[in-house]
Amino acid sequence: MKDLVCLHAGTSGPSTWDRFVPEFEGLGYRVRCPALLGHGTAPRRRPYRLSDFRDQVLSELDGPVTLVGNSLGAFVASAVAVAEPDWVERLVLEEIPVPPRNAQDGSPTTRHLPSLVLRAAGLLTRGRCDPRLLDDVMTDLRRPNPAWWTGLPEVGAPTLILAGGPKSHLDQSRFALLANSMPNATIRTVDAGHRIHSARPGRWLAEVKPFLAFKSA
Repeated sequence: MKDLVCLHAGTSGPSTWDRFVPEFEGLGYRVRCPALLGHGTAPRRRPYRLSDFRDQVLSELDGPVTLVGNSLGAFVASAVAVAEPDWVERLVLEEIPVPPRNAQDGSPTTRHLPSLVLRAAGLLTRGRCDPRLLDDVMTDLRRPNPAWWTGLPEVGAPTLILAGGPKSHLDQSRFALLANSMPNATIRTVDAGHRIHSARPGRWLAEVKPFLAFKSA
């Protein structure tokens, strides 16, 4: 049986994948949906760095895995693949924030939200996560990440990049930059905004399920 790990977005939680777990199990996967740092019962410790989320997931892996992620979870999935490309069999990156390549490159988002606004948004979700987490994560995502970019060409796993279209706050043009840096990536657009799997679950599953299907030995 193959392992599949679903990684949720920032301020979300593992339950966001509940409706899809039976579908993945029906494909022959053993499914895990961990809570990322700062969410639910997972440890809360600042600052929240992208590398900490990556290391958390890496520490919980014990062999080859397929990774499915949304937003922060998608970036963490990609970072795991960059760190250990031989461990990752397939990647589904839903609305992944694509960080700058250098100081001259663009932001992952189409609009810049001040720290005060991000902290206020965090307070609205404090029951689910550390209210300071969102500000930390967005600050880190806006920093140039040349090491991540350098590692992408080594990620040979088939990769499905799901774009949410113009309703999303992410810069959709950056997905092509990502796909062009990976040897086996495909972009599919579902006009549903940032959380495609929540807004259009049927369409999301129609894209993802055939991509994840495999023939058992």
